[in-house]
Amino acid sequence: MFVWVIGLILAIVRWKYAPRKSLLVLIGLSIMLLGGLTDIVQNYIAASTHMMTNYVMMIQIFAVAGVFFNTLGWVLCIIAIFIEDKDKKVNETK
Repeated sequence: MFVWVIGLILAIVRWKYAPRKSLLVLIGLSIMLLGGLTDIVQNYIAASTHMMTNYVMMIQIFAVAGVFFNTLGWVLCIIAIFIEDKDKKVNETK
């Protein structure tokens, strides 16, 4: 999670140079932080309830939510890496 926070800070710092990329990274890393928080909640519930049967479904929901948030966050970050800048012109000749 610490690395995601550093990434958020770097995206804010680089906002002036590439606002679209920074926005995608900010959204992606924020969603990944949310996924990390679902992992923490899942572990807390598992540790405090001793895997009682009525909490097993809730733990499974948090597991699926964590995977969903992490996947969505990674997709947004990868899109931010490969998206073209509006200022750069492809095949520009001088």
